[in-house]
Amino acid sequence: MNPSQNSKKILSLLLAIIITGFLAFGFMSASKNNKAKENEAPQKTTQDDDLIKVQDNQLKDLDIGPVGSQAFEQKRQEVGMIDFNQDHTVSVFSPYQGKIKNIYVKAGDQVKAGQPLFTVEIPDLAQASSNLISTAGILKLANETLARAQDLYTTKTVSLKELEQNTSDQQTAKANYLAALKSMRLFGLKDEDIAKLLASKKIDIEMPVKSPIDGKIVSRSAAPGVLVQPGNAPAPVVVSNTTQLWMIASVPESETALYHVGQNVEVTTQAYQNKSFQGNISYIADAVDSDTHRIAIRANINDPKHELKAQMLANFTITLGEPIHSVAVPTKAIARENNSSYSVWVTSDQKTFKRRTVKIGITQNNYIQIIEGLNEGEVIARDKGLFLSNLYATMH
Repeated sequence: MNPSQNSKKILSLLLAIIITGFLAFGFMSASKNNKAKENEAPQKTTQDDDLIKVQDNQLKDLDIGPVGSQAFEQKRQEVGMIDFNQDHTVSVFSPYQGKIKNIYVKAGDQVKAGQPLFTVEIPDLAQASSNLISTAGILKLANETLARAQDLYTTKTVSLKELEQNTSDQQTAKANYLAALKSMRLFGLKDEDIAKLLASKKIDIEMPVKSPIDGKIVSRSAAPGVLVQPGNAPAPVVVSNTTQLWMIASVPESETALYHVGQNVEVTTQAYQNKSFQGNISYIADAVDSDTHRIAIRANINDPKHELKAQMLANFTITLGEPIHSVAVPTKAIARENNSSYSVWVTSDQKTFKRRTVKIGITQNNYIQIIEGLNEGEVIARDKGLFLSNLYATMH
């Protein structure tokens, strides 16, 4: 065999080896691609754009099951603030100008109606007391003189003119006494205080200022020697019944029709997260805030143990009506789509899932009310709804 023939045989052998290698490599690549496709979790179908197929090893995570129903309570939740009940809160001022002499209470004390809170030295009280004692004495003398004149007139010892004069003097004395008595009452003195003054004839310029209601001292700015005037803020003492408080909040004007006086309210605070306080709506404002377009509502809250504090933030829940029995799905079954719609994934074979757009309502106890788009008994993915939507989105 000549050299040229040997070269041709070697070239043919090399070409055969190369072709065989390419064929083997192509077969191995095709096998790897087929295996990779087999291991892919979801597979979209070509029949419907809203369908997705899930592999067996992922089905257990979807909690596949039938749609149920449950009762949803008609409630609204808002944020409010605790405040003193102004119907049971009194700013206690001195009836007249003067200087504080003694203080008998401090902030936090419980007081009873009629209990002295502080005393005020009032110079005008001395004049009023003196006038009362004087007119009381004159009236007593006028009464005795009139009684004698009436007796003497029956025996014609005195004239009718003298009797009439004595009667006029007695009436004048009585009018002066009643005027002086009224002046003393304007100082806040009770009948028993006035009786003691008339019995002792002791003139004192120190007048006690008493609590008008039962309650708790929630503020005290009074101090000995401080000059006080009627109605001049701050009040020396503020008394409030802290077992009755207010919860003040504002709600959207669009929900105004849902609220009415008398509705039950359940209040919770950060300080007592595992405890609720009961009350009811007592007032709904007559005007809407023009800036926020919200309307103020107020509720009376019972706090017998004095646990709540004024200015606390509070969450309140208002029951608007009887519970509604409706189709319900777990919150994790719902996916919010990019167009702001809500959807669930329905299945008929527990392997292929179809997206279903739904209209939702109330959310309670980790369940969402379905108003439209789903019927009780249909089978859905009760978990990982958002996960399925995201997988579907990555495939398109």
